[in-house]
Amino acid sequence: FLLKELDTLRAKNKKLQDKLSEKDKELKTIKLDLELQERTTEAKIAEKIAALVEEVYSAQRERDEAIMARLRLANEERDEAFLRVQRLEESLKELENINPEENDMTLQELLNRINNADTGIDILKSGAIILNRIHRTKERKKKIIAEEMNAVIEQRDAALSQ
Repeated sequence: FLLKELDTLRAKNKKLQDKLSEKDKELKTIKLDLELQERTTEAKIAEKIAALVEEVYSAQRERDEAIMARLRLANEERDEAFLRVQRLEESLKELENINPEENDMTLQELLNRINNADTGIDILKSGAIILNRIHRTKERKKKIIAEEMNAVIEQRDAALSQ
């Protein structure tokens, strides 16, 4: 009877050991599946991070390009303003080159000089001064009108391009 009971217990023990090894295998399989899921999750996270980093780099490149475009525009505007200043300085120098003696005299004073002139040379000099002043005035008006027209055209072109 004891031998039979021992055999039964051995058989139960064998079954339990088989079940234990089977459960051990299942546990290892579950651990491997869990590790595989963790790695898959890590890979997805890394992929999302890479996409985010690429998006940030792309946005930064766009921002840098926009900044460079604004800088180029600002430089162009600065150069245009510099050219305008140079033109105005040239015009001012031309105005400064006028003989101060002639500049101080009014047209009426020049006409009086012609009336009071004793010689033909004095009349010719005063007449030449009057004609020169009339010519310079016309030239200045032409330059001013041309500069104003250029400014208006530039503003129109800038408005059209915007």
